[in-house]
Amino acid sequence: MIDIANPRPEWMPPAYGGGSILDLVHWIRARLQLRPADAEVPLVGGLPTAGSQRLVLALFDGLGDLYLRRQGAPSAMLASRRAGLSSVFPSTTASAVTTLMTGLSPASHGLNGWVCRGHGSVGLFEPLPMIYHDTRKPLRHFLRRRRLFPYRSLYQELGCISFVISPAWLIDSDFSRLHSRGAAVAGYRALDEVPELLAFALERLGPRGLVHLYVPHFDATAHDHGMTSPELAAMFARLDDCFARLAVNCDAADATLLATADHGMIDAPEDQMICLGADAAIASMLAAPLWGERRAAFCALRPGCEQAFREAIAARWPERIDVLGARQVLDAGLLGPGRPHRDLAVRIGDLLLLPRGAGTIVDAAQPQDVHRLVAVHGGLSPEEMSVPLLVAGSA
Repeated sequence: MIDIANPRPEWMPPAYGGGSILDLVHWIRARLQLRPADAEVPLVGGLPTAGSQRLVLALFDGLGDLYLRRQGAPSAMLASRRAGLSSVFPSTTASAVTTLMTGLSPASHGLNGWVCRGHGSVGLFEPLPMIYHDTRKPLRHFLRRRRLFPYRSLYQELGCISFVISPAWLIDSDFSRLHSRGAAVAGYRALDEVPELLAFALERLGPRGLVHLYVPHFDATAHDHGMTSPELAAMFARLDDCFARLAVNCDAADATLLATADHGMIDAPEDQMICLGADAAIASMLAAPLWGERRAAFCALRPGCEQAFREAIAARWPERIDVLGARQVLDAGLLGPGRPHRDLAVRIGDLLLLPRGAGTIVDAAQPQDVHRLVAVHGGLSPEEMSVPLLVAGSA
């Protein structure tokens, strides 16, 4: 049994309450809802204490703080770094981007991985492509979607003009439309178009407003090539040039540029992959396929199997997997504060499996049965949890 009050030294739990991306979006909301006579919003780790109410939040998917500090010199991004923040848990796009577009913690919005578990006959679903996990069919039933996503977007609550800028292939997806409600949206086809689109949005923003800019290129390159690859270094250089151009545009338009990431990433050697399906007895105790992430896998067990499952995991893979019960996950506050999603217990299931080191965990029988990802995210390592806070423009 893991003593969650004394987490492993290699873990970096989310810093809700002043040092996380959840707190960053709360700061943005407070800054934009201020009236001139109001007191200034509290300082949150490196954010300006005063300044423009014209804000740009640029999200560079996957660009962890440790990567930036270790491999990002010299760069405009590193020169603009004000602090480090923590991601939410799990440290993954579905959880973190939803937090940044709603101001809700994963406990409240309920999205705890690329694959999530829904109520009743919904079963497992994938929120970003908005499909059922088993059939791959679109998840479009109105009442089901209303229960799965029972919240408003950040832009519906701000009371000012907002823009969401995202890749053209993504901007019109079901997930994006749902989470961009209240904002004007614009899609780009190439990275070079991003600064021009931002300038267009800033011209129309008014004296206060928000531009949310999403850039997925770092994450995609790391998944395919890994954290030390020349391909990733080349992509970082392109993103750094883009950031510098965004900063110039913001400075000229009296706007503050805030840039961060949804998570960092870590290389995942194939020889450290744990395949539950390789042990028929262990696999037979699962009531459903694993969900969440390879670095943070949630599971549901057949009735009466929990103790036997724990013992079998410890015997087959000794010292390689930490197992947390659902109550431990909640008591530790890993999913954050706020009113819990009505189906949070279903989303968590019975146990959370956290592979140690750079390990990953799947329910396949062998690594060849799953899609190869060179770098991954979702876990509690500093590489995955720590993200930078960059401030530029008219700060």
